Amino acid sequence: MKRRRRRASKLLLGTLLAAAIIGPIAAAANGQIALTPARAYPAARGGAQYQAQPGQRELQVEVEHIRSLAGRPVLIFVNGAKVGVARVTRRGVAELHRNTERGQRVPRIRAGATVRVRTTHGALIVTGSF
Repeated sequence: MKRRRRRASKLLLGTLLAAAIIGPIAAAANGQIALTPARAYPAARGGAQYQAQPGQRELQVEVEHIRSLAGRPVLIFVNGAKVGVARVTRRGVAELHRNTERGQRVPRIRAGATVRVRTTHGALIVTGSF
Protein backbone atom coordinates (compact mmCIF):
# COMPACT_ATOMS: atom_id res chain seq x y z
CA MET A 1 0.00 0.00 0.00
CA LYS A 2 2.77 2.44 0.94
CA ARG A 3 4.75 1.52 -2.17
CA ARG A 4 1.74 2.21 -4.39
CA ARG A 5 1.19 5.57 -2.73
CA ARG A 6 4.87 6.49 -3.12
CA ARG A 7 4.79 5.47 -6.77
CA ALA A 8 1.62 7.47 -7.32
CA SER A 9 3.21 10.47 -5.60
CA LYS A 10 6.36 10.19 -7.70
CA LEU A 11 4.28 9.84 -10.86
CA LEU A 12 2.22 12.91 -9.94
CA LEU A 13 5.32 14.95 -9.15
CA GLY A 14 7.03 13.80 -12.36
CA THR A 15 3.97 14.79 -14.35
CA LEU A 16 3.84 18.16 -12.64
CA LEU A 17 7.53 18.81 -13.22
CA ALA A 18 7.16 17.81 -16.87
CA ALA A 19 4.33 20.30 -17.17
CA ALA A 20 6.60 22.97 -15.70
CA ILE A 21 9.18 22.25 -18.37
CA ILE A 22 6.63 22.37 -21.20
CA GLY A 23 5.66 25.85 -20.15
CA PRO A 24 3.03 27.71 -18.19
CA ILE A 25 0.53 27.92 -21.05
CA ALA A 26 0.52 24.17 -21.68
CA ALA A 27 0.54 23.46 -17.95
CA ALA A 28 -2.52 25.63 -17.34
CA ALA A 29 -4.33 23.96 -20.24
CA ASN A 30 -3.70 20.57 -18.61
CA GLY A 31 -4.78 21.75 -15.15
CA GLN A 32 -1.27 21.26 -13.76
CA ILE A 33 1.19 23.79 -12.41
CA ALA A 34 4.59 23.82 -10.78
CA LEU A 35 4.85 25.56 -7.42
CA THR A 36 7.93 27.72 -7.00
CA PRO A 37 9.73 28.33 -3.70
CA ALA A 38 9.55 31.46 -1.61
CA ARG A 39 12.70 33.09 -0.24
CA ALA A 40 12.22 31.52 3.19
CA TYR A 41 12.24 27.98 1.69
CA PRO A 42 14.49 28.11 -1.39
CA ALA A 43 14.81 24.30 -1.72
CA ALA A 44 11.05 23.71 -1.68
CA ARG A 45 9.48 22.34 -4.87
CA GLY A 46 6.01 21.18 -5.66
CA GLY A 47 3.07 21.01 -7.94
CA ALA A 48 -0.69 21.20 -8.09
CA GLN A 49 -3.17 19.44 -10.32
CA TYR A 50 -6.85 20.24 -10.85
CA GLN A 51 -9.40 18.19 -12.74
CA ALA A 52 -13.06 19.00 -13.28
CA GLN A 53 -15.67 16.75 -14.82
CA PRO A 54 -19.45 16.97 -14.70
CA GLY A 55 -20.38 16.38 -11.06
CA GLN A 56 -16.81 16.00 -9.80
CA ARG A 57 -13.79 18.18 -9.02
CA GLU A 58 -10.41 17.06 -7.75
CA LEU A 59 -7.41 19.01 -6.43
CA GLN A 60 -3.99 17.60 -5.53
CA VAL A 61 -1.17 19.68 -4.06
CA GLU A 62 2.27 18.34 -3.17
CA VAL A 63 5.32 20.08 -1.73
CA GLU A 64 8.74 18.48 -1.24
CA HIS A 65 12.09 19.44 0.28
CA ILE A 66 10.68 21.05 3.42
CA ARG A 67 12.22 18.69 5.95
CA SER A 68 12.76 21.57 8.39
CA LEU A 69 8.97 21.56 8.85
CA ALA A 70 8.70 17.80 9.51
CA GLY A 71 5.79 16.94 11.79
CA ARG A 72 4.20 20.36 11.41
CA PRO A 73 1.05 21.29 9.54
CA VAL A 74 1.10 23.53 6.48
CA LEU A 75 -1.88 25.43 5.10
CA ILE A 76 -2.98 25.27 1.46
CA PHE A 77 -4.79 28.25 -0.07
CA VAL A 78 -6.48 28.71 -3.45
CA ASN A 79 -7.25 32.31 -4.39
CA GLY A 80 -6.66 33.34 -0.78
CA ALA A 81 -9.16 30.87 0.71
CA LYS A 82 -7.87 28.00 2.83
CA VAL A 83 -8.76 24.66 1.24
CA GLY A 84 -6.93 22.34 3.60
CA VAL A 85 -4.11 21.43 5.94
CA ALA A 86 -1.38 18.87 5.32
CA ARG A 87 1.17 17.53 7.77
CA VAL A 88 4.80 17.45 6.63
CA THR A 89 6.30 13.96 6.76
CA ARG A 90 9.70 13.25 8.26
CA ARG A 91 11.00 13.15 4.68
CA GLY A 92 9.87 16.72 4.12
CA VAL A 93 6.79 16.08 1.97
CA ALA A 94 3.30 17.53 2.38
CA GLU A 95 0.36 16.30 0.30
CA LEU A 96 -3.26 17.37 0.05
CA HIS A 97 -5.86 15.47 -1.97
CA ARG A 98 -9.43 16.75 -2.21
CA ASN A 99 -12.27 15.24 -4.25
CA THR A 100 -15.93 16.23 -4.33
CA GLU A 101 -16.89 12.55 -4.80
CA ARG A 102 -15.66 12.00 -1.24
CA GLY A 103 -17.81 14.87 0.00
CA GLN A 104 -14.81 17.18 0.27
CA ARG A 105 -14.88 20.85 -0.66
CA VAL A 106 -12.95 21.62 -3.84
CA PRO A 107 -13.03 25.16 -5.22
CA ARG A 108 -13.67 25.81 -8.90
CA ILE A 109 -10.32 26.73 -10.42
CA ARG A 110 -9.97 28.84 -13.53
CA ALA A 111 -6.99 30.29 -15.40
CA GLY A 112 -5.19 32.74 -13.13
CA ALA A 113 -6.16 31.00 -9.87
CA THR A 114 -3.36 31.11 -7.31
CA VAL A 115 -2.14 28.30 -5.07
CA ARG A 116 -0.08 29.12 -2.00
CA VAL A 117 1.28 26.88 0.73
CA ARG A 118 2.13 28.58 4.03
CA THR A 119 3.29 27.67 7.52
CA THR A 120 0.79 28.06 10.34
CA HIS A 121 2.62 31.31 11.19
CA GLY A 122 1.94 32.65 7.69
CA ALA A 123 5.38 32.21 6.09
CA LEU A 124 5.08 31.48 2.38
CA ILE A 125 6.64 28.15 1.31
CA VAL A 126 5.65 27.81 -2.37
CA THR A 127 3.34 29.58 -4.78
CA GLY A 128 1.99 29.19 -8.30
CA SER A 129 -0.94 30.00 -10.54
CA PHE A 130 -3.00 28.09 -13.08
